[in-house]
Amino acid sequence: MAVTDGIESLVPYPPGKPIEELERELGITGSIKLASNENPLGPSKKAVAGISAALNTLHRYPDGSN
Repeated sequence: MAVTDGIESLVPYPPGKPIEELERELGITGSIKLASNENPLGPSKKAVAGISAALNTLHRYPDGSN
C-alpha cells in the first residue's frame, strides 16, 4: 500500500516536557498539567448531564439532511 504525499509530509507531534522538568526549569512547584485534555477536576456537571442525556441515542447515525 502506497503512502500519499500528504501523509508523508506530516510532522510528528513533539511531546511536551514532563511537568517535573518544567517545574525545575522555572523554579516552581505544585503545577497542574492541563495538556492533552487532561483535567485533574474531572468533567463538569453540565458535561456529564449532556453525555447522559445523549446515551439513549448514541447508536443512531445523525440525520445528514441538515
